[in-house]
Amino acid sequence: FYMVRNRGIALTREKLINEVWGYDYYGDARTLDTHIKLLRKSLGPYSSSIVTLRGVGYRFAMEQD
Repeated sequence: FYMVRNRGIALTREKLINEVWGYDYYGDARTLDTHIKLLRKSLGPYSSSIVTLRGVGYRFAMEQD
């Protein structure tokens, strides 16, 4: 899981798309948003661990146990 490996680091939308889907990805620009929404739903009470950085991208901020 790319965001967990890069916990605490601001990841741009472009960086996430390139690392998850690859440099040749030409899908819809909102695909990332849809997947982030599904990840948050799956995380349940920990959904706030995925932080939206407006104009930048996302950051995974969950503390490690």
